[in-house]
Amino acid sequence: MARRDQPLPWSETLRVLLAERSLTQAQLARLAGIDAGTVGRLLHGGHCSTETLVKIARALEVELADLVSQPLGRDDVVTRRDRLVAAVLRELSDDVAGAVAEAVYRRRRERRVPRVAERPLPFGEA
Repeated sequence: MARRDQPLPWSETLRVLLAERSLTQAQLARLAGIDAGTVGRLLHGGHCSTETLVKIARALEVELADLVSQPLGRDDVVTRRDRLVAAVLRELSDDVAGAVAEAVYRRRRERRVPRVAERPLPFGEA
């Protein structure tokens, strides 16, 4: 847990996100619907409510978890990208596996052998 005199993790992350988006504190405050002083206080390691952090995350179009984590270095970005790609591939694999299973099930139902009562008799009806 951060000590009182140390900036909280989101202060540096917030600085990085503002710089990446070329936003001022006032612009972020306007987008988030919060007071500009709150943004300044956060940039200097201050506290705020979770609701305020959610508003800021939405305004910056990031997940709350990304906002409250430490800024990512180049290696971290590559690792995060690789994890995202792996998750997408897993999701696609699940979808493909489900589609294949459904197709196999449909084909088996279409080819199913009729029950004895449903089978035509080898001789004609008299």
